[in-house]
Amino acid sequence: MSGPVAFSIVIPTHARPTLLPRAVQSALQACGAQGEVVVVADSDPGVAASLSDLAADPQLRIVHNMGPRGASGARNHGVAVARGEIVFFLDDDDEIIADYPRRVMPVAQARQADWGFSRHLTRIDEATPPEPASRKKRRRGVIPPSAPFKRNVAATSNGFWIRRDLCQSLGGFCTDMRLDEDTDLCCHLVGAGHRPWYEEDCGMILNRDDAIERLTSTGQAQDWGQCYLKTLQRGAEALRAERGAISFLAFRAQRMLMRAGMTEQLPLVYREVPWMWLRLALQAKRTYARLFGATE
Repeated sequence: MSGPVAFSIVIPTHARPTLLPRAVQSALQACGAQGEVVVVADSDPGVAASLSDLAADPQLRIVHNMGPRGASGARNHGVAVARGEIVFFLDDDDEIIADYPRRVMPVAQARQADWGFSRHLTRIDEATPPEPASRKKRRRGVIPPSAPFKRNVAATSNGFWIRRDLCQSLGGFCTDMRLDEDTDLCCHLVGAGHRPWYEEDCGMILNRDDAIERLTSTGQAQDWGQCYLKTLQRGAEALRAERGAISFLAFRAQRMLMRAGMTEQLPLVYREVPWMWLRLALQAKRTYARLFGATE
């Protein structure tokens, strides 16, 4: 592609030869005249063969992850080689809705926000039309500081986009985290003063057929516990003044550590909590769970 590129759609992939072409096709349809699609092969030499029918499209680039392996490293490499000022992320088993980038680009170019995400549709099987996700009490626009902190958090599969230079200045996705790296990046963005833009109209179709094996559904509980704890540890200082942030991160870390049977690591959660009242609330929740067998 020789013309100017305003945005890039980055698709990390590993061993998804039958699903990847659909994701890439949807991204190419969303490109318009100013977009490109960057497929990042992560230890996957078969990507070119699986995309042979689309290889002639000048808006498609296939690159190989040259950094740390895994989804975080692949996304970071995609950001590094992207030519667009704005980067959208798409998982290799999902689809981007064709007009989503064109809805977001005016927001990004006017600097109304430097990153954001959207509502999404979910398809549970090929025979059923995709259904929109619940509204989660958000409205289109910048999420205000008065909103509960959890409304600032989204997975990369939820139409996640960001200014390329901002993503790089914050170090990108943490390559030491196999899970929860998207929440970690959201925390760093909010902690640095960047409020997200939310698109009420759906931007993605998430394919959640139970027959498809997914990293997030196959990760061990211990891995989730460790990553939730790390998200809290990495974000605690920057988010101390952010209303409800430490509480949100601490309760979710405690819940997952308890679910994984890793109660010996709970003091590490309490160490990141600067307020006695919150430590007492966490310990009360822990006691309740122990007495009644609940970890939710």
